Amino acid sequence: MIRDDIRKVLEDLFPGEEIVVDYVPEGKEGDYYTNLAFKVAAREGKDPQDVARSIAERIKGPMIDRVTVLPPAFINFTLRKEYLYDRLRKKMALDIGGGKRILIEYVSANPTGPINVVSARAAAVGDSLIRLLRKTGYKAEAEYYVNDTGRQADLLAESVSQRMIEIKGGQGKIPEDGYHGEYVMDLAREIITRGLDGIDAIREYSIEYFVRDHQEVMRDFGVVFDVWTRESDIYRGAYVARVLETLRSKGKTYTEDGATFFRTTEFGDDKDRVIVTKDGRNTYLLPDIAYHLHKMERKYDLLVDIWGPDHQGHIKGIAGGLQALGYPAQALRVLIIQEVKIKEHGELMSMSKRAGKFAALADLLGRVPRDVIRFFFLMRSSSQPLDFDLDLALRQSDENPVYYVQYAHARIKSIIAYAAEGGIALPEEADMSLLEEKEEFDLIKDILKFEEILHDAVRNLEPYQITYYLIDLAHDFHLFYQKHRVVGEDRKLSQARLYLIERTAITIKDGLELLGVSCPEKM
Repeated sequence: MIRDDIRKVLEDLFPGEEIVVDYVPEGKEGDYYTNLAFKVAAREGKDPQDVARSIAERIKGPMIDRVTVLPPAFINFTLRKEYLYDRLRKKMALDIGGGKRILIEYVSANPTGPINVVSARAAAVGDSLIRLLRKTGYKAEAEYYVNDTGRQADLLAESVSQRMIEIKGGQGKIPEDGYHGEYVMDLAREIITRGLDGIDAIREYSIEYFVRDHQEVMRDFGVVFDVWTRESDIYRGAYVARVLETLRSKGKTYTEDGATFFRTTEFGDDKDRVIVTKDGRNTYLLPDIAYHLHKMERKYDLLVDIWGPDHQGHIKGIAGGLQALGYPAQALRVLIIQEVKIKEHGELMSMSKRAGKFAALADLLGRVPRDVIRFFFLMRSSSQPLDFDLDLALRQSDENPVYYVQYAHARIKSIIAYAAEGGIALPEEADMSLLEEKEEFDLIKDILKFEEILHDAVRNLEPYQITYYLIDLAHDFHLFYQKHRVVGEDRKLSQARLYLIERTAITIKDGLELLGVSCPEKM
C-alpha cells in the first residue's frame, strides 16, 4: 500500500515511532500527509514548524516527487507519476488475514415475528463483513442464533393461543407484553387449519414458522448463513450447566435474596448481574455465556457479535463470562448497530413488533430493489442511527447513489464495447506515461486507494467505508468522462485511457460485490 511505503520512509528516520499517514483533504496540496512533526516537537520541546521543515529536508525516495510543509506543521507528500503508473500495474496484496478463523453472529432476531428493518441493517453489515473478511484472507463464517426457549417464546405461544380463541368465536386476551400484530392472527389461522392444540405444540410450530420465514427472507436479501444454532441445542449440550458450575467453582457467583449473581463488576460492569432468579429461572445472561463458550470451543480466533442498541448493556456480562471461563478479553468484539427509521414523504414511520406497527424487511423488499436497500443500509457507520429515505430509494436516477455507482460501471463497459467495434481492443498493457491530465491522475489515485480502504474497513469492521469510496470513485470517473474523450484519433492514448477505465470498472465491481450489490454491464 502507498501509505505503508510512505510510513516506511518515515520509520527509517524515526525507528520505533508510531507514525500516522493519511489522505490530504480536498483542496490541499499533495496526496498524503503525516502529523509526525507535532509528536516529535512535543517530545523534544521544539517549534512544530521547525521540526516539520527539518523532517521534510531529510525525506527522500523514488516514490516522492516533492514534500511540502503546511501550517501549522503538517508534512504533505506529492507522489511521482512514474511511481503511480507502476503501482497501477501491480496486483493488490489482499491476504492480510492469514487464514485466521472468525465467526460473525448477526441478525439472530427472536423467532417471534417477521424480520424488521433494524435487523435487516445488521444483515447488510454482517454479510458485507463476511465478504470483506474472505476477500482479505480470513476464514469467516456467518451464524444465526435462534432463541427458541425462554420468556419470549412463551409469550408468542400465549399470544397465538389467544388469537386462536378469538378466531373460534371466543374472547381472547393477549398478555400486555405479548405480541399483538396482525401477523399473529395469520399464524393462528394456519395452526387451526393444521389441527394443532396445546401450548407446547403451538409454541413449537410458531417458532419453526418464523425460523423458516427468517431463512427465506434472508435468502431473498442475498444473505446466507453457514450455521443456524439454537438455544435449545445449547441446553441439550449441557453448556448452561457447565458454565454455572464453573462460575461457582471459581468464586464468580454469590447468592442474595435467593437469586444467583455473577460478579460482572470484576470485569468492568457497573453492577453484578442475576443469572438465576430466586424461583430458579435462568436469565438471558447465563445461556448467552454458554452459547459463547460453545462458539469458542469450535476453535475460532475471534468472535464478532452484531447486536442492536438495546443490547449495549449486555456486553460486559458476556465478555466477563468468557474471561471468567479462561478466554482472553480480545477474543470477542461486539458491534452495536444503531436503529433504522423509514422516512416517506418527509415523515418517519412508527415501528413496534409487538404492536404490529413496523416495517418488515419482506415488505420493504416488495417495494425497493435489494441492491438499493443494501447500499443504503451501508451508507453510514453502524454506530450511527440511519434514516432510510424511501422516496430517494425509489428514484431511478443518478440522484440515487447506488444507481450513480452502477451507471459508472455500465458506462465504462459501453465505452470499451464501442472501442472494440472501432478496432481498438482493450490492451493488457498500455503506455501509462500518456496519461497526464488531472482527472486521469485522480482516477489512478482513487484506484490505488482501494487496497487501503479494504484494510481500514477490516481493521474497523466497518463496510460503510467501501460505500463512500465507491461514490467518490464514480464521481471522479464521471468527471473524467465529461472532460476527456476516451476513444479518439490517437490510438495509443485511447488504449491508455481504456486501460485506466477498465481498472476503474474492475474496482467498482469488486467493491459492489463486497457490499452484496449487483454490477450490471447495461442500464
